[in-house]
Amino acid sequence: MDEILKEKICPICGEEVTKSEYLEEIFKESPKVNYLAHMVTHYRHNHIEYWNRCWGPNGRYYRSNWFGDYEEEKKKVNERAKRQIIRKGKETLKRLSIKSTDFQMLQGTEKMTLDLAIKQLD
Repeated sequence: MDEILKEKICPICGEEVTKSEYLEEIFKESPKVNYLAHMVTHYRHNHIEYWNRCWGPNGRYYRSNWFGDYEEEKKKVNERAKRQIIRKGKETLKRLSIKSTDFQMLQGTEKMTLDLAIKQLD
């Protein structure tokens, strides 16, 4: 299990996730939260197809009048990612002893997401 945390293996697709120096620094004292932060970023960029179409190199044309602010849209997508990680990666998260309190330490975690984490993981 330590290998999954250390190597940042996605509980959904089984791929090793690209590590972020920024996230590594912010969450260096909390390996489980570090893992979750990497999974949210990975999910947003690799499991939600429209995200890269909308916000990638040609995104300005693609999204023209669809969305407002990038940061607002990112918050919504991150919450969706957290819930999908809980639902689809529940067994791996349980083996890693990840709890709702770990999700609570991530920026902007909403009540609906925490309630799901409590129900599925605690």
